[in-house]
Amino acid sequence: KAESADWSPEDEVEWLLREGEPDSDDSEENMLNMSVDEMAELQGLDLDVLTKKKVLCKRCHGLQNFGTVEQKLRPGWTDEPMLSQEEFRKLLMPLRQKNAVILALVDLFDFSGSVLPELDEIAGDNPVILAANKADLLPSEMGQARAENWVRRELEYLNVQSIANIGGAVRLVSCKTGFGVKTMMEKAKNLAEEMDADIYVVGAANAGKSTLVNYLLDENNPAKKEGFKGKKRAGNANKWKGSVTTSPLP
Repeated sequence: KAESADWSPEDEVEWLLREGEPDSDDSEENMLNMSVDEMAELQGLDLDVLTKKKVLCKRCHGLQNFGTVEQKLRPGWTDEPMLSQEEFRKLLMPLRQKNAVILALVDLFDFSGSVLPELDEIAGDNPVILAANKADLLPSEMGQARAENWVRRELEYLNVQSIANIGGAVRLVSCKTGFGVKTMMEKAKNLAEEMDADIYVVGAANAGKSTLVNYLLDENNPAKKEGFKGKKRAGNANKWKGSVTTSPLP
């Protein structure tokens, strides 16, 4: 039958299953007692070669081999309408209609991926201070001026023009260590006072927005300034009124 025209795919599957059946009742138990090396040798696998292979996540595998990625694996994707990128854009767009100082956070080590593509639309004519975060991780050989020039060239390449608005600037900061944060906030506060405006922190996911706000809150903590060393009650860390406030914006 195997050589006849009547051999169907179902017959082939059945034949393969039958061929793969153990010759004795002890075969399955023997397989369980085999070591990894013995099992690899039985299967004709080279463990040294396998350990050198690069492990890719499902998203990267799809991009590398097929140039596509599933919708659910895309950054920022959600099936919840109120959490979609379109909804966040709608929440941010009113900023262009009011006086505001825009503090835009970007990740130096994922620059093009963390620059908001709608930054010019969001800012309008308002000043934009671009805070390039994680500057503490840059090599010591790279000077601050050199790094800032690189940021400006990248912004020009990405066609981000709002940084040229009156009062706009580029600042290298570290939201974790506080490097550059004080001088950046002084500039932002001076601009806000001149314009009688609020300061808004915007940025992509994982750019460092929460780290920056937490750092500022910690710096404005009266207990820290007074050298308080007592216990801090849970849920009471934000009881003071500092210069940082929250808004409905994401």
